[in-house]
Amino acid sequence: MEILLLLFVVTLIAVAVVASRLSENYVPYPYKQREATLCSAHEDQFLTLLEKAVGQDYRIFVKVRLNDIVTVRKGLSRNAKRDAEAKAGQKLLDFVLCDRQTMAVKAAIELEPATPSSNQQKRNWFLKNALSAAGVPFFRFKAKPGYRVADLHDYINGKIRQAEHLKAAVPRPKQRAESQHDVDNNHNPAIAA
Repeated sequence: MEILLLLFVVTLIAVAVVASRLSENYVPYPYKQREATLCSAHEDQFLTLLEKAVGQDYRIFVKVRLNDIVTVRKGLSRNAKRDAEAKAGQKLLDFVLCDRQTMAVKAAIELEPATPSSNQQKRNWFLKNALSAAGVPFFRFKAKPGYRVADLHDYINGKIRQAEHLKAAVPRPKQRAESQHDVDNNHNPAIAA
């Protein structure tokens, strides 16, 4: 009887030890706050400069995922679409400027290290081409002191206005339903101004 009781106690201790080990490994939300800040020191300084230069004109967001502002065009195969979405999902933009009222994306900004690596150059090449295809202006600035607020304001606003004029000048294809409606009713297609 004593042996049975002793065996029961040993089994109970073994089960308790195994259960505690399992509970240590299983944590439903195994997260903690990162020790680093959201922006590096250079990014924080440049953000302060951006806020002074264009903060009255645009809302400035940091660390925005590329696929939050671009989408994949229709007509691609499922694999090509998935690959393009995955590439965009892996890229973060340092800063994104949005219209203060509509929140429409106006530009993306990348702050480059003073001496970019080949990986950084490949990344910037991808960002430049992806954003260009989507019609989003993309600016790259070196992480260095000496930028003047007024110069930055004039440069960014000038380039965004230029991009908006280019978008407005490109003729847009008519909607298929409108075109068919015009043909059915023997109307002349509307002339865009």
